[in-house]
Amino acid sequence: MVANHELQRAEEWSGLRGFTNLLYKENRAWWGTRRWWINALLWTGMLGGLAAMVVFMLPTIAQATDDPAVAKAGGPIPFGLEMGRTVFFELGAMALAIGVIILCQDLIVDEKQTGLTEWLLAKPVTRRAYVLAKLVASALAVMILLVALPSLACYLLLSARVGSFFPFLPFLGGVGIMIVHTLFYLTLTLMLGTLFNSRPPILGIALGVLLGGNLLAGFLKPLLSVTPLLLGKVASLTAGSQPLPPELLLYPVIASVLWSVIFIVVAVVRFEKTEF
Repeated sequence: MVANHELQRAEEWSGLRGFTNLLYKENRAWWGTRRWWINALLWTGMLGGLAAMVVFMLPTIAQATDDPAVAKAGGPIPFGLEMGRTVFFELGAMALAIGVIILCQDLIVDEKQTGLTEWLLAKPVTRRAYVLAKLVASALAVMILLVALPSLACYLLLSARVGSFFPFLPFLGGVGIMIVHTLFYLTLTLMLGTLFNSRPPILGIALGVLLGGNLLAGFLKPLLSVTPLLLGKVASLTAGSQPLPPELLLYPVIASVLWSVIFIVVAVVRFEKTEF
């Protein structure tokens, strides 16, 4: 007997035609190769290992050297928890931003240079679907591999140090703020990929915003309320259940989310006007 195979119409909005297939392609680039487990091991090992060293080893060294910070914190355990939380969120946010910039710098540029972009756009796909598929797939992979797994490792280490469960909701709030910080640099890098055709300007501008912004923050304090420069510290304080005024908590978070939306809109508009 001959099977009766019928073609089925793809149920997609015409403005995002081809999004499902492009998303599958982008997910395969992350999860269909060894890229996912290499990044999972790298970031969990690096950030988790750093947190473990600070939480368990640093208090012993500080106590042995009569560091007054131990007494000020209330003992070696509170000192280790405070330092571990600070290092993970503040240093970790910076490290994740650098990692996202490096991992996502060639999301669009590489395919432009090889001609794959032009070939894909010759198919029945829209340009906005092309950009958004890369954004969704990369955001999902980054949130799982670079944020969720290291955060779980850190939470377990803090809980082990306490001897019970570390306060979960405040810690989750800190992780959420770290996600906002990471997405800012992911969307910035994606936008830059639509504006330039080579990697150096993408890396230069994205890293300049990250590193230069922190250097200028001390001189231009109004930047702190409208950029993600404070989010690492805010995430650490939130995870430690410390109350924060709106200008330190809400304003930078809202501003960073708005910047991310602007970057996405600019990326889509710019890519739709690009000639190949």
